[in-house]
Amino acid sequence: MKKLLISTATLTLLAAAPALAAAPDFKTIDTDGNGSVSYEELIVVMPDTSKEQFASVDLDKSGELSMEEYTAATKS
Repeated sequence: MKKLLISTATLTLLAAAPALAAAPDFKTIDTDGNGSVSYEELIVVMPDTSKEQFASVDLDKSGELSMEEYTAATKS
């Protein structure tokens, strides 16, 4: 079930924001080094990403993307 949710979220995000397919490395975006990426950190390098797109891949609804969530969403 989790893989299905990740796959669905990935397809949703990539369909809505094709630029994420060539996204920067997770550690580059995680500027505060806390192990997750906030919306504020993400839009610095991907300014066209909407809050809705961000939320669609934030599967655990933590308000931040884990490395796993980010990788699943940006995997080409």
